[in-house]
This record gives sequence, structure tokens and C-alpha cells, in this order.
Amino acid sequence: MRVIVMPPFDREFFGGTDRFEITAKTLFGVVNKLDETGPGFSDLADVRAAFVVDGSVQPDWSVQLEGAEEIVVIQKVAGG
Repeated sequence: MRVIVMPPFDREFFGGTDRFEITAKTLFGVVNKLDETGPGFSDLADVRAAFVVDGSVQPDWSVQLEGAEEIVVIQKVAGG
């Protein structure tokens, strides 16, 4: 599936690369694959990153991604 990594993560961990093709069953798998390319990403993903799967924010990293076409990695935004 296509994984798009938005700023600041693209520059911070992936040398400016913002698009990847990744095969994974869950978001845990996506995070692990991204960490192989950008060491340290998995250490902060839980705190700083949110995942949008086919247009919907997905907070549960254990959900099966079968049939998913696109994941966008965005920075979490604090607020109230």
C-alpha cells in the first residue's frame, strides 16, 4: 500500500522522502517498516504521529489493513 509521510517526519527521519510502498497487516507493521528506513521513528510514533487510513483517522494500530490503499502519516495536533 502507498504510505505518505507528511512534514516534519519526512525530513526528520526519511531524508525528505515522503512516499513509500509498504506491505504490512497492521499499523504496528507499518511503523516497524518505517523504522527500518528511518531509525527512531517508532520511538516517537505513539506520541507524535497519527495515521489516516483511506481518508479516516485510525487510532487503533492493531486493525487489519487488508484492502487499504493509502496511509498518510501526520503530526498529532494538541488542542482543546
